[in-house]
Amino acid sequence: MTEYKLTERERSVLHGFAQGLEADAIAENLGITTEQVEQISLNILHKLFTGAVHQLTAATPTDASCEEELVCV
Repeated sequence: MTEYKLTERERSVLHGFAQGLEADAIAENLGITTEQVEQISLNILHKLFTGAVHQLTAATPTDASCEEELVCV
């Protein structure tokens, strides 16, 4: 399975958002621009979404057992 690791900068931005900070406050704390924070946020979302989709598709039933489930992907 592919693992999508966050960089130190991505973790710092994510931590700032987790603390309830706005993008401009995070940018100021890290000494970068708000646009960079926004781009880093998109990178984080991409990595997390890609990882989630990969896990979901790897765990999707491919046989008749899918008929027993309420929702199949």
